Amino acid sequence: MNLNAAFDYLEKNEKRILDELMQFLRIPSISAHKEHDKDVEAALEFDREKLESLGFKTEIWPTRAHAGLFAERIVDPSAPTVLIYGHVDVQPVDPIELWEHPPFEPRIQDGAIWARGADDNKGQHYAQIAGVESVIQGGGGLPVNVKFIIESDEEYDGEAMAEVAPKHKDKLRCDVFVVSDSHFPDIDHPAMTIGLRGIQTAEITIKGPAVDKHSGEWGGMLYEPVDVLRWVLQHLKDFKTGRVLVPGFYDDAVEVSAGDRKALAAVPWSDAQKAKEIGVKRLFHEEGYTTLESGTIRPTLQVNGVHGGYTGEGFKTVTGSWARAKISMRLVRNQDSERIYQAFERYVRELVGDMATVEFRRFGAGRPFRADLSNPFIQAGLRALEAGFGKPAIAIAMGGSIPIVAPLVEITGAPCALMGFGLPGDNLHAPNEHFPIGCFLGGARSAAAYLNEVSSAVGAGSRR
Repeated sequence: MNLNAAFDYLEKNEKRILDELMQFLRIPSISAHKEHDKDVEAALEFDREKLESLGFKTEIWPTRAHAGLFAERIVDPSAPTVLIYGHVDVQPVDPIELWEHPPFEPRIQDGAIWARGADDNKGQHYAQIAGVESVIQGGGGLPVNVKFIIESDEEYDGEAMAEVAPKHKDKLRCDVFVVSDSHFPDIDHPAMTIGLRGIQTAEITIKGPAVDKHSGEWGGMLYEPVDVLRWVLQHLKDFKTGRVLVPGFYDDAVEVSAGDRKALAAVPWSDAQKAKEIGVKRLFHEEGYTTLESGTIRPTLQVNGVHGGYTGEGFKTVTGSWARAKISMRLVRNQDSERIYQAFERYVRELVGDMATVEFRRFGAGRPFRADLSNPFIQAGLRALEAGFGKPAIAIAMGGSIPIVAPLVEITGAPCALMGFGLPGDNLHAPNEHFPIGCFLGGARSAAAYLNEVSSAVGAGSRR
């Protein structure tokens, strides 16, 4: 293929490709809200029509929540096969009042596209599609076989696609699969992500009296649900050391290696600068580890939301009948989400005892992942990023989770190249999400370059 010609194609068609992305972003594909099911379906159909226009054969794979899209274009059965992953669903937009512009009315401002999904993940995976298009239409044609697996459940049920994927093992067969759902440390350091944390999420509800009670009449005589919940939450993690207090939480965790710590130390990072960027006085870290280590390669537990009692306007002297908290636990290599959840539930029940009734609800889970930096497909990603962004690429770890990665590694037996294009300040999952146009276009160039690298540098000699 002619990579320079593919790059020229992207430059000449930049406006049209950005217009397509804007159209894509207008679809409010919030998978967590049932009223948006049709929008989720429309977003998947948007990708389907685009890929079919590029000569891909497509299939829709229903899941327990929504559906997934599979697409493939086989140019030579003896050539390497690249499987590209993305998701079309987006996070809810709450709190809507903090958005400076309606979240599904995308706009270009300050060199970025602003909308829900602009980065996570419509913008990032559409950069992959644009890169593939540039190779087909401008670069002389695909030098490798390309497949896509695009889901619409990731932000709502991270295990839905993983449940379906094993049924399609033969179709998912590949030499490497690429995921663009991560970020660089900054614009000057394009990066391959070689580590992800796993996740286990849960909701606990503390129930007290059958109905709300007058706090003057009953105050001092009840174990109040909000107070019981406070007791539980303060015993989940040591506030000073950052250590999770759930018994057995660290039993299976693989300790941070000297190599990992050395690699992270090379990542551009300043605690003071990052604190200033996000508007806090200072950052926190687990005792014995740096801030970056604590946020990427160490396990932890967070309280993601608390609700209970009267929270409306004004004041109401009432003891609420229930209180609720949403908890997420980030996991590292060798930690099993099922074992962690069982330990968590057992410990919370012990903390609550006979003070109240406690109910549990489980949400999504995902396993941790670690890539081999020496793998030729990972090295190809570093070279592709350098070609796309014009700067040497580095390897980093990411504190977030991508639930589909570990199952796809297991199903395909192929390495995963985590080649995302976002920046830490893109406001993922928050109001005013945005994605720099330079990152989108650099991502598209990198996507094109990766196909070239796999074909010319990796080649059939590294095929599975």
